[in-house]
Amino acid sequence: MKNELTDNNLQLIRELYNIGFYRINTKEEAAKFGKKNMIHRVQLIFSADAIMTMKDNMDANTIYVLTDVFNISMLVFLLDDELYILGPFTPLLHTKQDALRVLEQNNIKDLNVNIYLRYRNLFPTISEDMAVHIATSFLKTNDPEYSGRRIKKPSFFEDESQFLFFEEDRENFVNLLQLRYDNEKSFFNCVTKGDSEAALNYLSKMQQDVSYIKRIGSTLENERIGCAITRTTLRIAALKAGLPVYVIDKISSKNTKLTIKETDIEKILDHKKEMVKDFCEAIMQLNTNKHSAVINNAIYYLENYYQDDITLDLLTATMSISKSYLLTLFKKELNTTPGKYLRKVRVTKACQLLESSQKSIQQISESVGIADSNYFVKLFKKEMDMTPSQYRKKHNSTVG
Repeated sequence: MKNELTDNNLQLIRELYNIGFYRINTKEEAAKFGKKNMIHRVQLIFSADAIMTMKDNMDANTIYVLTDVFNISMLVFLLDDELYILGPFTPLLHTKQDALRVLEQNNIKDLNVNIYLRYRNLFPTISEDMAVHIATSFLKTNDPEYSGRRIKKPSFFEDESQFLFFEEDRENFVNLLQLRYDNEKSFFNCVTKGDSEAALNYLSKMQQDVSYIKRIGSTLENERIGCAITRTTLRIAALKAGLPVYVIDKISSKNTKLTIKETDIEKILDHKKEMVKDFCEAIMQLNTNKHSAVINNAIYYLENYYQDDITLDLLTATMSISKSYLLTLFKKELNTTPGKYLRKVRVTKACQLLESSQKSIQQISESVGIADSNYFVKLFKKEMDMTPSQYRKKHNSTVG
């Protein structure tokens, strides 16, 4: 009866946390566990001999946290003289750069980096504290005499090269921090100039500096925080460059929405790079147009948010200026009105879609911010002297 209850609790934890939970009594069971979860011979914690040796020598009042050279962890403990293993799990996420460092530091040349990353993704990402909480809850439920257990992290399975690397190669730690400060300053200056290529180069250097200081691996929360710090730096640089607040808010809000629920660490890093590009492109556009700041800002808004339902009232409210002032400047500097400029932008974007996509006229109309496709056709014909269908037939090679 007790074994049945224990088995039910094991299965419940597996389903709730999507984590492996094993009861191992024989070397054959240990070998089966190792075969299922091991990818390379350097992972000693998955060795059947190591598992059975631990079983014979473990303290019954201790939960052991074992971590291998790939930062794969598992908890090992005894209950009624039977060995239980919770895991494997990954306390930290690894990027491709992290993976390359791990393989290089351990001189592993027979394991492909992409296979390594796919292997790590097989296991749930949970903290050691959470894993201990799960194991403790299991023990409380299944051991009537439970009164607490010590948590121990044996060091004999860990890779010491990471710590030697830390001690030997970080003697000039102050110089490294100074280098990071210099890179941040250069990154800031490149952004204020709108130089996205140079800014991304310094962003890469800054991220290398961070990975050099910290231990390999990260968490989604850490990367989101890192993205938020970069976002703040970009906002300050953009303000210095003269980018209007509403544009800054649009770009940074876009990044926040993309990263706040992202579960892929590589995509968070990609979104950060895209944010840098967006800010730099906006600043470059601001710097290259030979118009007043007000007109430059209006042009940026119309050319980047043409999909929205933009009215003159909305545009002037967003820019915090009067309608008459904006109309006067548009007439003076561009010899047109905001409405006509927006229509031209929408038609230009529609032309690009007609040339490169198979979207319907209705879909293209909605893509450029015009809900009524009939009105879109009339507007397009007025600007281009032909209908959207005629334009597509003339310029899209995939249309017969």
